[in-house]
Amino acid sequence: MKLVSILNEELIFTNINGVSRSGIYADMLKKAQAVLGSQMDIDRIVSGMLEREDTLQIPYEGCAMPHLRAPEFDDLYIIIGVLPKPVHFKECDVSPCNLVVMSLISQDTSDLYLKSLSAMVRYLSQPGNLEKLSGVKSAAEFLEVLREANVTVRSNLVAEDVMVTGKCVLHEGDTLSTALDCFSRGDSSTIPVLDANDRLVGELEAMDILKSFIPEYIFRMENLDFLTSFEPFNRIFQEENQHVVRDYMRAPSLTVHPETPLIQFTVKMVKNEVRTCFVIDADNKYIGEIMVKYIVKKVLRG
Repeated sequence: MKLVSILNEELIFTNINGVSRSGIYADMLKKAQAVLGSQMDIDRIVSGMLEREDTLQIPYEGCAMPHLRAPEFDDLYIIIGVLPKPVHFKECDVSPCNLVVMSLISQDTSDLYLKSLSAMVRYLSQPGNLEKLSGVKSAAEFLEVLREANVTVRSNLVAEDVMVTGKCVLHEGDTLSTALDCFSRGDSSTIPVLDANDRLVGELEAMDILKSFIPEYIFRMENLDFLTSFEPFNRIFQEENQHVVRDYMRAPSLTVHPETPLIQFTVKMVKNEVRTCFVIDADNKYIGEIMVKYIVKKVLRG
């Protein structure tokens, strides 16, 4: 299915007014209300969108994607706003926004919304595409840009739609010091380990590092209330440059390919209590990773 078949040309606006997030959202909703011929509680919808954005703190990078699920919506309405000049929406944003893709989601259209959003995100992630869309002068031109690019909505959400790229990675010969720095900078307790050709060969758990420096007899004790020694941590400080990742890593708990359906890897992660799932290509090269919280963030709260 083509993305253009889901979009309504009459809900694509290139004459948006407003200099603030709330003002822009309200103007888009007013214009959409006139097209749809239905009454909306615009203030409540805008307030709901702002509350979600402020709670989730998802940074925008050139394109804002506000959305709201509500029982009064009878379908999925994707409203496009091309801004006359860039506007900085939130403090956490990477860059000002030139484009707004707003979604009003009914109770039965969450699946279509997520698949449509993923198609748009994939398109916008390619260099130059945001500039193409934000530079159009009409709704027809907006659709033509997407039509020429052959932007397709997949039949299923897949790993590529949920994974995160650009996270910290380690190599087999890296020291524990490098690994600890990596854990400190990121938010993951599991880091992929690659060989010299960037093939995934293992994973490193922060817990495994800590466990290796605690004497085995302590784990056999029933009462740990008396423990006060800082000795295990001193050992890490003293030896972190003497040990390498290869000696502490384990085999990857779960790997999937970019086209693996959402439900398949979600069930495997839950069933096997996997914290982090790694996405690899046909040559076993690391592409990205999926944590349970990414599923919650991108699917249940996307």
